[in-house]
This record gives sequence, C-alpha cells and structure tokens, in this order.
Amino acid sequence: EEEKNRLSGLSTKELKLIGRRVFNMLSTLLVIAYLTSWGLILAERGRERLPAQPLQAAWQSIVRVGDYIFNHPQTYYWHKENVAALHVVAETLKSSSVLLLLALGLALLIGMPLGVAAALTKRKTSSTLVMLISVLGVSTPSFLFAMFLWVVNIWVHNTFHIKVLPSGGFGFDAHLVMPAIVLAMRPLAQIAQVTYVSMRDVLGQDYIRTAHSKGLSWRLVRNVHVLPNVLIPILTTLGSSLRFSLASLPVVEVFFDWQGVGLMLLDAIQEGNAALVVDLILSLGLFFLFINLIIEFSFPLIDPRLRGEPDAGEKGEQG
Repeated sequence: EEEKNRLSGLSTKELKLIGRRVFNMLSTLLVIAYLTSWGLILAERGRERLPAQPLQAAWQSIVRVGDYIFNHPQTYYWHKENVAALHVVAETLKSSSVLLLLALGLALLIGMPLGVAAALTKRKTSSTLVMLISVLGVSTPSFLFAMFLWVVNIWVHNTFHIKVLPSGGFGFDAHLVMPAIVLAMRPLAQIAQVTYVSMRDVLGQDYIRTAHSKGLSWRLVRNVHVLPNVLIPILTTLGSSLRFSLASLPVVEVFFDWQGVGLMLLDAIQEGNAALVVDLILSLGLFFLFINLIIEFSFPLIDPRLRGEPDAGEKGEQG
C-alpha cells in the first residue's frame, strides 16, 4: 500500500511539472504573439510616417492578438493557390527545421572536438586559437561569411573545373551544405569556447587526479567522470546558441534562396500579412522551446545525480 501511494505521489508531481511547463510554453508563445503584433503596428505607422505612440500601439496589439486567436485565417495564398494555413506553416517550418538541426549538428560535431583538443593540449596557442575562433564566429555577420563561401566555391570551380556545391536553391541534398555551415558558425564558436573552459575546469579537479592515481584508464575516467560534467554545459550552450541561428535564418534563406520560414517571413512582412507573420514567428518560437525541452530532459540521462525529485531545485532555491 505504501509503495502504491508513493508511486501515485510521484505521478502527481510529474503531472504538475508537465502542466507547469505546458503553461509556461503557452504563456511564452502568447507573449511572442503580442510583441510581434506590437512591432508590426509600430512598423506600419513608420511606413505611413505617423507618430509611433507606443502606448496606443500596445493597446491595439492586445486587440489584434485577440482577433488573431479567435478569427484566424483558414487559408493563405501560397504557390498560386489557397492552401490551409496549418499546411503552409508546417511545410515551411519543416524546411527550416532540417536546415537548423543540421546546423546544430555541425556545430556540435566540430565545436566539441575542437574545444576538447584545445583543452588537452598544454600549449598556450590552443587557447588563443579557440578564443580567435569564438570571436570570429560570433562577430562575423552571416551575409559576409556566406559571401566568403560563395567566393571559395567559385574559386574552386574555376581553378579545378569541378562542380563543388550549389550556390543557391532548395533541396534536401547538397543545397543544404552552405546555408547549414553559415547557420552553424555562431553556435560552433560558442560550443568550442564552453567545451574548452569546461574541460580545463574538470581536468583540474581533485577527483580526476585521484582517478588517475588509482590507475584507471583514460577511457574510464573520460566516460564516468569527465563527460557527464562537460556535456551538460555544452548542451545548455547548444540550446541557448540556437537563438543566433534563428536570428540569422531570414538572411541566410534569402541569400541562398532557401524556401523556409525566414524567406516567407520577409515576404509576409512586405505584403502586410500580419496573421502569417505571427504564425511564422510562433513556429520558430515553438521550435526553440521544443529543442531546449529535449535538451533539458536529456540532463538526467547524462548525469544520474539529476534524477531526483522534479521540484528539488526549486526547493533548494527557496531554502
């Protein structure tokens, strides 16, 4: 009976946790819709050369969000025909999601080994190299790096008379490579820096030296002691750095003519289709929240110490 009650109590806590997270996600999406509507109203007044009047625009955005929720368009004019609104958003989000997930994968596969190699190397040039990559990756504009890839692609084609990569266009093939590389640059730079700092910190801990003194192999020390302490900050950085890729998405999709959310978003803004603009912004916000939720749920799988009560962290903060 006690075991049954205990399991029932855990289930209740999990349901409360899920309900709280769903509420937080819905609240976040509602705030995104409100801020998007507010920005669109201010932009419309700017184009018409009218005073901004932000407070009045703030009230109008509340009305517009209510109209968006209760009188949402059923169809959008897409590819020269009326198509269901959900289908339009889902198709464009699918195109951008593949691109973004590939970019995050590249950032993780390149940035993490780069940071690990720099941390394991005792030369000062390694830390300088990581810092240089981080600064260049974060500070270089996406369009400038895209132009650089274009120039390299053209130079290789003219020099060796071979077709390297498509310079633009849509397709789940080689067309993905250059836009994914551009979107991966900022996350890659941050992941390399965080990996380097985390590895240097963990390798300097007493329990690592104790494990080595006991004669444990490097593979065992790496898998049991190093990786669980390094992967969590790396994945946290991966989730938070996704915002850089989302911010660059419209520029990259226009530059490479990729038919995704970013390109359609700019077209919708130009056409004054406020409902479609909010739909596309919300789809990107939902994608961001979903990726970070997956990363958060992976933490207990990486580090068993995090498999305690779901609200243990909150209790600790309150104490």
